[in-house]
Amino acid sequence: MEVLDKVYSTYRARGLKCAACNLGANFYSDGYRCFRSGFFFHEECADSKQEVFNPYHPQHTLKMKLVSEIEDVHGECKLCRGKLPKMYYHCLLCDFAIDLICARKSVIKKIQDPENHEHPLYLVPEMTIFTCHICELLDDRFPYGCHLCELSFHKDCAESPTEIFYSCHPYHPLKRLTRVPSYTDGKCCLCGSKLHTVFYHCSICNFSVDLDCSKSPPPVTLFDLKAHGHHLTLLPQRTFLCNACGMSDDPNPYVCILCNFMIHRSCINIPHIIKINRHVHRIRYYQRFNAGDWKCGVCQKEIIWTCGAYSCLKCPGLAFHVKCATKFGIWDGTEHEDLNEDTTDSKSYKVIEEGVIKHFSHEKHTLKLKEASDANDEWVWCNMCTYPIFFSSFYDCMECDEFIVHQKCAYLPKIIKDSFYMLPLTLVSKFDAIYICSACHNFFRGSAYRNDDNHVCLDVRCGFISEPFVHESHPHSLYINYSTGDNKNCNACGSKATTFLSCEECEFALHIKCSTLPKMVKHKNDKDHLLSLCYGEKRSMKYWCEVCEEDLHPNKWFYSCDYCAITFHIKCTLGDFIWIKPGEDKRFSVISNNHINRLVCDGCKSRCKFSSILKFFEEYTFCSVKCFNNFSGKRS
Repeated sequence: MEVLDKVYSTYRARGLKCAACNLGANFYSDGYRCFRSGFFFHEECADSKQEVFNPYHPQHTLKMKLVSEIEDVHGECKLCRGKLPKMYYHCLLCDFAIDLICARKSVIKKIQDPENHEHPLYLVPEMTIFTCHICELLDDRFPYGCHLCELSFHKDCAESPTEIFYSCHPYHPLKRLTRVPSYTDGKCCLCGSKLHTVFYHCSICNFSVDLDCSKSPPPVTLFDLKAHGHHLTLLPQRTFLCNACGMSDDPNPYVCILCNFMIHRSCINIPHIIKINRHVHRIRYYQRFNAGDWKCGVCQKEIIWTCGAYSCLKCPGLAFHVKCATKFGIWDGTEHEDLNEDTTDSKSYKVIEEGVIKHFSHEKHTLKLKEASDANDEWVWCNMCTYPIFFSSFYDCMECDEFIVHQKCAYLPKIIKDSFYMLPLTLVSKFDAIYICSACHNFFRGSAYRNDDNHVCLDVRCGFISEPFVHESHPHSLYINYSTGDNKNCNACGSKATTFLSCEECEFALHIKCSTLPKMVKHKNDKDHLLSLCYGEKRSMKYWCEVCEEDLHPNKWFYSCDYCAITFHIKCTLGDFIWIKPGEDKRFSVISNNHINRLVCDGCKSRCKFSSILKFFEEYTFCSVKCFNNFSGKRS
């Protein structure tokens, strides 16, 4: 954990795929998630030793290496040949690296199996080219050798008996094979994994199992189950529809002959009551539904009503596939069957009469609802999101000029469980200092959602994001996604995204910060009109930016004026301080860059061209966050 904290900013969480070991595709586990990148680390991986000794490289100890989220990992594990994850062990002197999984495995230095070879075989801790005496395949690393016969063997080949009697296939013995027969599909009949060099096969039944399944077979009979009252028996290689989830993606059911009941092994302990981020209420598992046309609230595909699924008691007609409701990113892995439902009132306002409310952030006075036409001043700022009120309804204080807020901001709940970190967050009415949003990483000042220990802080725009997320630029619903492999490109700006909103029906993806871009903007280069956000054009016309006077890519998002036909880059239009209301505090102040003479940035030494400027202690001027960070780094 000490090594992890030096590189990543983490909080306790449950997750699926670990960035340190690349494992966890089928189960949730406790661990840590990074605020910035969204990477998840198993608790076991985070607490790994900083230094280990490995018999495959006995000449030197191996040191822990942790790669940051902005760096690419190069190289492969010398043992399993897989791509190295973010955390691995390496030798500082040699070109030798292994992943965490291989480092944890016990190493057998001596193999003695007379069935395969009459003499003991010893590990050769070298990357040397050899031909295995059993499978006759050429390899280039770590053989087991016979000192007397000068023969070499793969570990798996040397350890594997030529024939086994297998509990999941009792009809015939299984023979060891080193070549996959052409009449098979090349996969293990139990786990579906691709068959490798050594496996076991019955040619009579066309039944194959890989080495892992041959050593750890699934139980033939299961008792005392949550999913069914009778004992269940494994019946491999049967096409079936699972009674618990309605899916037919695994040909190895557990069956109850008395009830004509068939179920996946993974569905045997389905949680009965869960809370998902796609719905405000808890949902309950039912073994069957009433007859009708049911559709899943996640994937929008048909639910087979004779099979099990989740439904909400408070919202009739709403249902979810078991696989959809319990997959990573939708369910946090918590069983709610023994937990009381939270009934806390999360409203942030109280209705006094029609059009009049009292808000918790301005309790001394009441607020009156006004239409957009009542706001004649273009620089009337919302106290919560710190963005100007243009054409939307708003609440205004009936007794003072100190408080005005968008209608949608006034209705934000006081307590939420956010969609990014699955944590309970509380709405804080006012931040006087400048903060960085944990989701979009924008600088902001104003209201925010934060957790009890202040590790998560979301501006109200990101706090308002829920799933499914609807954006007018795309016809399908979007969902929060965390990339642990190749990052996707944002359709709005074209840059790489680690935490993003993505479409499950196509390749569309949005940065979190791009999803909250304002639809209307006022800019000094067009004082008479408002600029509109354009979602790219599928034509090859030449555009240029009115601010920087450089080319503008028409396929990416940009701002334009419908009357003047001028266009602007998003960065040039907004700058980095759009979510900070111009004003003063002890250290920072943001001023509008609308003067005749532009100020010179102390970071890049150029005249500031963006719409707002950050003043630091009234002594230094910065046009962007990058310039501020570079300047701060040089002075520290």
